[in-house]
Amino acid sequence: MSTHPSRPGSPIYDQLVEEHGDVIKEARRLAELTHRQADRVLRWDTPSLGFAEWEDAERT
Repeated sequence: MSTHPSRPGSPIYDQLVEEHGDVIKEARRLAELTHRQADRVLRWDTPSLGFAEWEDAERT
């Protein structure tokens, strides 16, 4: 039995991804989305978007 901690690509990690989805990948995706949203909201040099335009921008 190995005493090394589990790493991505290990059988335990692969089983968890299979059972619960790739939580790390989803967290990274949401962090990037949040970063883009915050950047857009905090940008002072461009006019702010209305809700409908903001929704359209998020789809791209």
